[in-house]
Amino acid sequence: MQNVAAAAGKYSIREHWTLGALARLSGVDLFHEPHFTLPLYTPCRKVVTIHDVIHLLDPRVGAMQKAYARWMISSALKRADQVITVSNHTRENLVAMFGADPSRITVTYNAADSGFHPMEKESLDEELGRLGLRPGYFLFVGSDRPHKNIQAVAGVLSAMRADTRFVIVGRVAGAARAIFAPFHDRVVFVNNAGKKTIAALYAGARALYFPSYMEGFGLPPLEAMACGTPTVASNRSSIPEVVGNAAALVDPDDTAAAAAVLERIGGDEVFRDKLVADGKARAALFSWRETARKTLEVYERAMT
Repeated sequence: MQNVAAAAGKYSIREHWTLGALARLSGVDLFHEPHFTLPLYTPCRKVVTIHDVIHLLDPRVGAMQKAYARWMISSALKRADQVITVSNHTRENLVAMFGADPSRITVTYNAADSGFHPMEKESLDEELGRLGLRPGYFLFVGSDRPHKNIQAVAGVLSAMRADTRFVIVGRVAGAARAIFAPFHDRVVFVNNAGKKTIAALYAGARALYFPSYMEGFGLPPLEAMACGTPTVASNRSSIPEVVGNAAALVDPDDTAAAAAVLERIGGDEVFRDKLVADGKARAALFSWRETARKTLEVYERAMT
């Protein structure tokens, strides 16, 4: 196997010609584009993975970027020999929004990495100690993009006991952070954390709160479940498909209901233990080996 580096910027015109030319010069039989930006000139069989249509729905994405995303998704659906999505929810969006042929779309789920698992107390305390944390906080993993609904965390904090703490993991800019100013040290922000640190943050949390409006898949709930952490998640988009009955599902706009469930997890051991057991079992149903197997099947169909 040969690795070939391409000097082309993401979402640039150059990536279309550069990647297509490399495919031709390398004599590849099949080109797999893992994003919706399938190069316009690819002289071989093609597979494209379209994770979601969030670019078309996110209010922070400008009109030009939306137009480009719509054009590229439409073009990829027409030109690819096979299409992969990471959830039935995205598959249904592509069929409804673009009239895509469902027989050419295969769902290959994501999975939690093997590094996400329950941790021994000594290791957990050591890893969290580096961040000045102790187990017992609630956790949000995401960003300040509108579809992640980070403002719901502020609503939940307002409805919960005054000693409740949240750790927020991900890229959150100043404007979004400002809404948490009234909560002072009840909120801790963690950015650029490595996988081991994030696994510890999951393992040390009372629960993960995942209130997204939209997701192509939504990995944090599976990662949390694999770490033995109860999950309270949005009842929208692909999230119910991923978590099944192993998480407590709430309306992402109903922060009072979310706060009540999170409080119950903190005080009802039977309820919490059931979520932990169901979550571990659910996370175990997803594996990257199975994803690879199904992806190989897609390659074989594309070549026939």
